[in-house]
Formats: sequence, structure tokens, C-alpha cells
Amino acid sequence: MKLLSVSMPGHDVNMSFHDGRVVRYLKLERRKQEKRFHFHALLDWKREAESIWDLDIDAIDDIVFSFDPGALPAALKGELGPQVLNRLARDASKAERLSPRLCAYLGVRQGWFASHHYSHALSTWMLETQTPALQIVIDGLGDGRPWSVYKAGRLIAAGDIRNGSIGWGIREAGKLLDITYGHYNDIAGKVMGLQAYGRLDQGYFDYLDRFTFLQIKELWSVSHWYAYKGDALVGKLSHLDWIATVHAKMGAMLVDFFKQFADAGDTISYSGGVAQNVVWNSMFRQVFPKLVIAPHASDEGLSLGALEWLRQEHGQAPLSMPAFPWAQSDCAVAAPTDATIQRAAKLLAEGKIVGWYQGFGEIGPRALGNRSILMDPRLQQGKERINTVKHREQYRPFGASVLKEHFSDYFDGFADDFMLYTCQLRSGTFPAITHVDGSCRVQLVGDGNPAYRQLLAAFHTLTGCPILLNTSLNLAGKPIAAFPEQAIELFYDSKIDVMVVGDAFYQR
Repeated sequence: MKLLSVSMPGHDVNMSFHDGRVVRYLKLERRKQEKRFHFHALLDWKREAESIWDLDIDAIDDIVFSFDPGALPAALKGELGPQVLNRLARDASKAERLSPRLCAYLGVRQGWFASHHYSHALSTWMLETQTPALQIVIDGLGDGRPWSVYKAGRLIAAGDIRNGSIGWGIREAGKLLDITYGHYNDIAGKVMGLQAYGRLDQGYFDYLDRFTFLQIKELWSVSHWYAYKGDALVGKLSHLDWIATVHAKMGAMLVDFFKQFADAGDTISYSGGVAQNVVWNSMFRQVFPKLVIAPHASDEGLSLGALEWLRQEHGQAPLSMPAFPWAQSDCAVAAPTDATIQRAAKLLAEGKIVGWYQGFGEIGPRALGNRSILMDPRLQQGKERINTVKHREQYRPFGASVLKEHFSDYFDGFADDFMLYTCQLRSGTFPAITHVDGSCRVQLVGDGNPAYRQLLAAFHTLTGCPILLNTSLNLAGKPIAAFPEQAIELFYDSKIDVMVVGDAFYQR
């Protein structure tokens, strides 16, 4: 059975296609090289889907969509009226059949409109070894609510947007801190890095006890900080301490929130844009060791979750995505030879910055060894050099990849294959990857990506260091490269020393 899922929010358009055997996926910003790409008209999806996978849309057995109803033409907005949206918001349904008029507009014989939050909740299917006891979704706003808790496929608790949203709270905090951004969804990740420069104010941390998880808007209101400081000007001069304290308090409150619904031994599926906060994720992991988070936790994973709903609706066999997470439907290249890997490792050992384009791209925003910029993490001025390449803010940290068996030799804490947690470094000998608070986002490299593992192993043999700085193969404000020519163009437009595309070397 052929099933198609098309997610078209106002940013991060993505599609998933099940051809009866395996699932294919693409986040369209990579193909378009337009950050946070969205369609100017919803009906544009069809041309793109047909082009990407050479599809005959009429031959697809069923299709599920997600999009902002406000993006519909005025004459069609009534087709997804309050009654339909209220059913989704109340969990009276997980998806609604599209009306004939909407199907005609979208160019399909039939289709569904999916619940935003339930699509998030189902999006971890490729990582689940058992059915989750609980599915928690936290984002800015979806289905009219900022968070949802599902148990056995049923909504058991939900937030009220009138009480605030974590996603919106951290976004407004970033604006207050004068963070620069191309799209408002870029703000949260920058706040996550910047908050480490502030100092936790224990008095204010305790002061915030007056607010509950159901008063998120109040927790993120800076007016309480000004009142606590006794003077707005004094408060404004210490915004970094404010964000450090609120960020820490929000994490503690989230742990307590999880405890309301789950026991320590439960398997919890966690998704939504807030699930990309690696600091909070690490706090959860200490309490809930069976936490499951996918690298595509934000809206770029919606099509994968909605596809799982469609699969269940038709009673089909479990979906398969054997190459995950290196499964973008972009342009792959042949695996590098041993000679290429050895040569690249030698250049890294010499202190070169190396672009690394191999295989298919990763799903999710993190570089995981196929679309990466790499460097020796021990270089004293390494962070400054990489920031010159990437044109990023100096306060933002860089992640690292480590051979799995050597993780505990250098880091304390928990790490996974997808760089979704933060750890503490045991020594100060890795300045390029050590954040101001001594932390680092770490990717464990096992056997899932042989070429990348071989590169790390070769670098380890040459230097005694089993770690590489690993950041995404893009420049600030641009998506990750999806085609070899994009990687080559990036090389010529930046200060990268070497670009390796398959077996081809581009070197200054």
C-alpha cells in the first residue's frame, strides 16, 4: 500500500512517502536551500512531491496533510471550520477527512487533515522497541494547545494557551535579549546556549515557586524579575542572570511535570520543538532512563508521525526506515575509500577544517557525520576559527562526535546517537567544544555509520584523541547542503580548508 504524508506548517515543510516497503523522507528547505522553507500556496505541494519521488499522486492509496488552516484561500477557510478543529483539539478525532472542495484544491481524490500534536506523539516510531507508556508533546502551539499528554492513544491532559507556552516564552525571552534571528524558530536554540553565560540567582529561583506549570506565562514574564530586583534598570542590566535562572527553573518544573504522569521505569516518547532543548533533556534522562526522543522532534518530524497514523488507520505492517537517521531524500554519493578516510584524518590531525559530505543526509537539524564540518577539538583557537567559517555568534557552543567506547573516558552524563543531550567534559583540554559552563552536546558514534566511524578511528590512531568537533555543513542562515554542488559552493564561499565529497577532495 502506498501512503503519503505532507506537512506544510508556515515553516519547515516536510514529506514522507511509504512505497509499500520503506519510508522515504525529505525536509524541503535542503532541496530549496531556503531556511525554514514553506509553500506560498498550499497547492504547490503536489508538484514538489511528484518531482522528488517521481510519484503519480493518483496512484497513492491515501494521503494525510497537516497545515495551518489560515493558509487556505478565503473561499475555502470554512471547509476546516471551528467544529472540525475543535474535534481535533478535544481529541474527539486524530484526523479529519478533507471535504471534496479541499481535495479538489489540493489535487487529490481523497485525503485527511491530521492532528498536529498527535502527529508529534507518533513521530518516534522508528526508535521504539516497545509501546511507550506515555507520549508527551511540548511546543509553541499545536491543535490550539501548548502541550499534550497521551496514554494508550488517548489525550489525558493538555495545556491552555491562555496560560502561556514554553515555546513562546523562550522565544520572547530571546527577543528581550536582542538575539538576532532569521526566523523566530531559530531563537530557542540560541537562548539555550546564551543562558549558560548568566548566573543562577537562588533567591529568584525560590521566588518562582509561587508559579505552577499551569502559569508558564508568569514564569517567563521579566516583570517579576524587575520587581524582585526592586528596580527595572537594575533588572535590565542583569538579563543574563534572569534567563539563566528562569531556564533552570523551567527545567526543574518540567521534571516535576513528567513525574505527575510517569514512573521512573516508564518508556516515554517525548516530542515537539521543546524536546530539542538538550539541557532539559539531560535533566529528564537522569530521572527517566527510558526516555525516547527523535532527532526530528520539532515540526520537521510531523510528516513521519502522521504517516504512522495513516499506517495504523489502514492496519498495515509496521513502517520501516532501515537507514535512519541518514535517510533524507537528497543526493547521496558513493562511500569513501579507505585511502580517502586516511587522508581526511591526516588533514584533521594537521589542524585543518574539513567539510564532510557522504551518503544521504541526516534527518533532523544536527549533523551526524554525513553533512558535517569537522575539526580537531583540542585546538586553542578552534572555536573562533569555526565561527569565522560559519558566521555564527561567538556565544554559541559546538557539538562533538566521540567513538562510543571512549565516551566515559572524557565525559560525564548521558549521550545518544543524535546529539540530543548535554554532558560535562572531564578536562579542559578540548577548548573548541567546551561551552562556558563546561558542557558539550555529544554524539555517540557506533557502527551505524561505518565511514564516519572509520574516520574517527583513523583520527584517534593518529592523535590519541577519539573526538571530533562536529557542526552542520552549512553557513549561518542557510540550510544544510543537500547536493554535492552545494557542498562545493560552500567550500569556495567560506574558509573551510578542505571539502571531501565522496572520494573527491577540494583543497586550498
